[in-house]
Amino acid sequence: MLLSSRRVGLILDIPLDVTSSESSSERIFSLVEQEQPAYVCYATAHMLIEANRRPDICQAYRDAAIVNPDGKPLAWGLQILGYKDARCVTGPNHTPLLLQEAELRGIPVGFYGGRPETLNRLQRALAQRYPRLKVSFVYSPPFCELTEPEHREVINAIRISGVSMLFVGLGSVKQELWMHKSYASLPCVCLGVGAVFEFLSGEKKLPPHWAQRSGLAWLIRLCQEPRRLFRRNLYSPIFAVMFGLQFVTEMCWRLIGISRSESSLVGRNL
Repeated sequence: MLLSSRRVGLILDIPLDVTSSESSSERIFSLVEQEQPAYVCYATAHMLIEANRRPDICQAYRDAAIVNPDGKPLAWGLQILGYKDARCVTGPNHTPLLLQEAELRGIPVGFYGGRPETLNRLQRALAQRYPRLKVSFVYSPPFCELTEPEHREVINAIRISGVSMLFVGLGSVKQELWMHKSYASLPCVCLGVGAVFEFLSGEKKLPPHWAQRSGLAWLIRLCQEPRRLFRRNLYSPIFAVMFGLQFVTEMCWRLIGISRSESSLVGRNL
């Protein structure tokens, strides 16, 4: 299956895919079929601000095969910019669909990240929910950064395992940088899914569907984990201001008849 052209919109100078869960899944499995090294990001508003602060994160997003808009604010932002068919594609909701399809196709998967006890619970949960799913690699890395010899050893273990899809749950920033560093050495598609392992294992509960549809999932998560998520949610008003400035700037350029090659109001086919 040939890869279709990639349609993106720019928010805060980061390319976000104009997509849906179904379209993103099709593109991911096309990458898998072609055995093309690649990685997929699920970008939140918080991470777009981080990407504007840190060139390494910005580059990681720009080099990704897919950057899904993870959260209603980003999907709404794309729609405001004219991409009416843009949909929110979150890691926790998308991953079960990918695992289900991987089970049907007999595609081997792996999991990198999370605590050992989380991965043990995850494997038990997956065995019940996806009994024919081929799980070929599971690894809980230490919290400290791996040395280069340790990193090469992990990469070699992943290659030997034969996985075609590697779900990476190291948490935002760390997982994006790890995938950017590692993907070219791996014959698989990496997916940075954050806290998905904890949701699939049953350690954490997803916000109810009404909260996700209304864009209030962040509030439910904040109530569940106030200590961990309080600082991250302080970025929400910052994102709103930065996006508002982007939109006003682009509209001013249009009003005076000047077009810019990387305007966030002009989609790009990649």
